[in-house]
Amino acid sequence: PDSLPYTTAASEFIYGYASVLAAIRANRRQFYKLYVNSRGLNRDILLARAKASNLRQITREVGDQYDRAFDKASSGRPHNGFVLEASPLPVPPIAELKECSREEGKFDVVLGHQTKEEVAVNGSRTSYAYKSSSWRYPLILYLDGVLDEGNLGAIARSAYFLGVEAIVTPTRQSAPWSHIAVKASAGAAEAIPIFKVAEPSEFLGKASRNGWRCYAADAIPTAKGAEKGAEKGAEKDAEAGNTSDIVYTLARSSKRLTEHSPVAEHPTILMMGAEGTGLKSSLLNIAHYKVGIKHGREVDEVGVDSLNVSVAASLLCHDMLKR
Repeated sequence: PDSLPYTTAASEFIYGYASVLAAIRANRRQFYKLYVNSRGLNRDILLARAKASNLRQITREVGDQYDRAFDKASSGRPHNGFVLEASPLPVPPIAELKECSREEGKFDVVLGHQTKEEVAVNGSRTSYAYKSSSWRYPLILYLDGVLDEGNLGAIARSAYFLGVEAIVTPTRQSAPWSHIAVKASAGAAEAIPIFKVAEPSEFLGKASRNGWRCYAADAIPTAKGAEKGAEKGAEKDAEAGNTSDIVYTLARSSKRLTEHSPVAEHPTILMMGAEGTGLKSSLLNIAHYKVGIKHGREVDEVGVDSLNVSVAASLLCHDMLKR
């Protein structure tokens, strides 16, 4: 065949061994058809997992004559001989993050409006447990204006690996959680809770009133006064034995905070902005703190003054989740 048939109008094709296996393990979608090339690498492992998950009825082993259909389903990207037709990734709309107790080890959300069809895909869950180990609050990543699906997936992969509790994206001006993003996440997008919000400023404002603290990822100030403050902060860091390249300041101050551990103190939202322009001023005004990454060179000869958003998100989340 030239293409694989759709079971429903909303069906999506997940492709690649890691992505398909992650989707089956996470079991957050509805599954319609699983296509497995009889010569695919790791074929036996995937078939055994499908059998254990009661997917034998929808599993179909095929030969190389399906290569063209597989290539079309994966938009020409590597599929390793595995394609899973499934419902869309659950991305429920939320209107609010409620107050959070560290001792309970969970956070609660207020769902936004959903149609019956959306509820069938997203569910109606409002409470999410996390491994707090009694010492920390949850960390949630808010991504504003990230338009590249590869970056979105790479961020999800790092966030899941490092222990971030959830990812939030706006309904507008954001890349979709498509098969490209899922593939780039190596399947992590199947497991980490993902939410969307219609009014980011209103959502973040409510979270602030409920005790959450917002950290804006931003460039470290380079004004003369800020440089002096940074030098003093560096001296204090050295005295305390802190050699981190992550710099925390209050939102409206260039004074560096030493020995600062966000999730040990409060429920935390890390706001990351668009690849080129960063966070909008309306979101910067909501922030309680700013966080940045120090440049590793004294002289920037070619104007490389920032990191790719997925790399920056990885470094910041890693530092924020340290005890």
